[in-house]
Amino acid sequence: MQTRLRSFNWPHLLLLLALWPYAALTAAAGWSPDAVLGAGTLGALLWLMLWERRLPQHQPWQALPAELARDGAFLGINAVAEALASALLMGLGIYWARYHATPGWAAELPPLLALPLALALGELGPFALHRLAHSRPWLWRIHSLHHHPAKLNAANSVLAHPLNVIWNKLARVLPWLLLGFEPQVMLWAALFIQVQGAAVHANIRGSLGPLDWLIGSAELHRWHHSALEGEAQNYGTAIPLWDQLFGSYLRRPRAQPKQLGLYARQAEMATNTLVA
Repeated sequence: MQTRLRSFNWPHLLLLLALWPYAALTAAAGWSPDAVLGAGTLGALLWLMLWERRLPQHQPWQALPAELARDGAFLGINAVAEALASALLMGLGIYWARYHATPGWAAELPPLLALPLALALGELGPFALHRLAHSRPWLWRIHSLHHHPAKLNAANSVLAHPLNVIWNKLARVLPWLLLGFEPQVMLWAALFIQVQGAAVHANIRGSLGPLDWLIGSAELHRWHHSALEGEAQNYGTAIPLWDQLFGSYLRRPRAQPKQLGLYARQAEMATNTLVA
């Protein structure tokens, strides 16, 4: 039992447990949603990067100084992309409120029911676009940036094309707005999803055990970045629900892909789109 407990990815588990007091404290302090998300995401990245140094899954996956500089630049670029998407969503929200004054049915749900539903719906759109991006060259040209590294760590979790960031945010938040979820529910769901996005890329030893039937884990997500096409499954990030329902859930406890990066067909698509 002791060995089993030590094999757990405790930094990931503790990070998720810390979200609830963090949400309560920032709500009591009256922080804006942008401040909550920004500080929560940066805090999660720093926490995960600290534990990557102490408990690395693979030492060669540690981020090099040049890679940290690259990923820091993309963090800033994509913060601007997020702000643009938020401005667009705000405009759409104002329009919707003006011409559809009746709140959506989700506004009546209790938080304990609304939050898991918001998580599931918030993952559905990005999941569908993610699968599509792996099969459509015109989308793959944008998404492939995230798959080029042959290593995974918390820092390169933010390595994504700004358009990829924008379409994910729109696909996630629009259903929430249309269905009328309460602002706090949307904030907590968004915080969980963003923190999970960093945690599943983290180069930290251990697993979540049977919990990865319910929530995304680094052990699951590494298969998505496999250089073997048959292993590159698990398109969901925060939760594996849609992979389980649509047949792309791959779980191999205590096993790891031998190599990360682009597999042959992905490399061919990338070459073709670059030539085009």
